[in-house]
Amino acid sequence: MTDVPRISPGEMRGKLLQKKALLVCAYETDEKFKQVQLNGAISLSQFEKRLPMLPKASEIVFYCA
Repeated sequence: MTDVPRISPGEMRGKLLQKKALLVCAYETDEKFKQVQLNGAISLSQFEKRLPMLPKASEIVFYCA
């Protein structure tokens, strides 16, 4: 198994502000997403709807609380 790259909250905030990355909550239910939503994040269901339209080079960061 390979190591998952990790970034700091400050680095992620910068990427969000610059629209260089997409922050996705990894929980499957929208109810759980509402409980742990971070500023600027989208739910997994929103991500799945957007996936076909995302450029292949998009940086995507998943989180779970």
